[in-house]
Amino acid sequence: MANQNEMTKYLQAFIEGIISSGVTQAVISPGSRSTPLALLLHRQEKIKTYVEVDERSAAFFALGLSKASDKPVVLLCTSGTAGANYYPAICEARASHIPLLVLTTDRPHELRQVGAPQAMDQFHLFQSHVKLFVEMAIPEGTKEMLDYAYWQGMRSTDAACQLPKGPVHLNFPLREPLLPDLSQSLATEQRTEIIAGKQLLSKDQMLHCVNAWQGKKGVLVVGGSHTPEEAVSFIELASALNWPIISDPLANIQSCGKDSPLIMSCADLFIQEVKMEQHPEVIVRFGMLPISKNTMFWLQSLKESETTIYFVDETGEWQDQLKQAQLSIQAEEQAFIQSIKENTTIKTPNSWRDQWIEWQKIAEQQLQEVTELNQLTETSASILVHKKMTTGGQLFVSNSNAIRFLDRFSTTGNSQYHLFGNRGINGIDGIVSTALGVCAIKPERQNMLLIGDLAMYHDMNGLLLAKSYDLPLTIVLLNNNGGGIFSFLSQRQLEKEDFEPIFGTPIHLDFSLVADLYGAEYTKAETLDELDELLEKTKTQPKFQIIEIVGEREENVDLYEQVIEGLKEKLR
Repeated sequence: MANQNEMTKYLQAFIEGIISSGVTQAVISPGSRSTPLALLLHRQEKIKTYVEVDERSAAFFALGLSKASDKPVVLLCTSGTAGANYYPAICEARASHIPLLVLTTDRPHELRQVGAPQAMDQFHLFQSHVKLFVEMAIPEGTKEMLDYAYWQGMRSTDAACQLPKGPVHLNFPLREPLLPDLSQSLATEQRTEIIAGKQLLSKDQMLHCVNAWQGKKGVLVVGGSHTPEEAVSFIELASALNWPIISDPLANIQSCGKDSPLIMSCADLFIQEVKMEQHPEVIVRFGMLPISKNTMFWLQSLKESETTIYFVDETGEWQDQLKQAQLSIQAEEQAFIQSIKENTTIKTPNSWRDQWIEWQKIAEQQLQEVTELNQLTETSASILVHKKMTTGGQLFVSNSNAIRFLDRFSTTGNSQYHLFGNRGINGIDGIVSTALGVCAIKPERQNMLLIGDLAMYHDMNGLLLAKSYDLPLTIVLLNNNGGGIFSFLSQRQLEKEDFEPIFGTPIHLDFSLVADLYGAEYTKAETLDELDELLEKTKTQPKFQIIEIVGEREENVDLYEQVIEGLKEKLR
């Protein structure tokens, strides 16, 4: 009983520490060794808890909760291989700067490496994919150890939230009995506040950038994930400088509700096809490279003697894939942008931006002339999903083809919605669960997931979360019965007998049965008008449903090539 009492006080002190640092949500993967932490978290009124049996799904769900709330989220599991199933989501969180507090419970030291059941080496389990690892002490009830537990909870959560944000791992060795003393108070008098500042440039450093940029022929290139509000500030910066802006879909430039002729939403289509009579003097990059390979090839083609490249890197992690930057600016992005806008007084001549605006108009005209986009295909369905998003809605887009359809073919929308994705590692695992985590933050809104059949299959277990917590996610399923992305890559040159089993990987699943298993409504859209009607209803009638679009892999490639050929003709 003494051990039970001390363990309860110790773990409760830790929980009070994470609450002090801003934790309000936790995802629990059930198990025996994690019993005391699971019960104390579940009974804590200040923390909303979710329970998911599948650890991989649970971890991605926590990732989605943190993405959409911009707050640290706790992830808890038992000992053994449970924590290993968190690995893919931990890798994604580290690469995409999402704050997670990963709590693994463990056998006490006397039961390690002696053949005890459900025991494995959990020390530094996630290696370099976490910002911090803490091996917690065996619970004790002394004041010193209670202060230690509280301090570790507060400090570890704060570490997850400091730039660059990311996951932190704490391993808890716990002795039996594992049931906590639930008669104890779930609150302590300990409270600590944290005040943190932003990394800012000096006035001289900021003015150096202003003087080097204003009046010059430049381009803004925005990668990474940004909120719609942050996206507006990028557009305002482009306007202050009179520069075109190229961005990743997840930067939300095209979905922030602010229209501007400077937004080059079709850059992926035209940037390798145009002949530039004027070349950029300045490129200012923010964050990781956009998804567009054509944009990457264009950046690689720039000559150092003609173009100066600046890289704004608020994480300080040197995520400059091209390693071209002549000046790396390590400062908080939004504060830096605001300073540049306020001090820019000279606009670049209109002749520079006008050629870009003309290219964008030509590309948009070409898209309007492609009659196949008026028929139901995976490409046209993706464009329609973007167009049917309502103000305040949330769209999660899967990797592989889905996000590329949006990048190539979607133009600026009138609604301000938030586009999410998992582009840290770019995997297709955990997409459904992450989207449901995003949905759980604002379930009253329009919540959409655009996903391919392989990614859907890869995370079907996650659908149980929608059923368990009544999460009204609309899944638009692009089903070409396999890995459609490979039809765009060099593997397409292979003979069918090699391509199909290794890269095509048809799965021949009836997704109406999947919908029935998890309690989702199911519809197979047969026409673009029918899809339009179904999507219109999601604006006011959110519900858990699967809308399937059956397509062909080759038609996506044929359509893209048709657009490019037509564009080449117009640009001659």
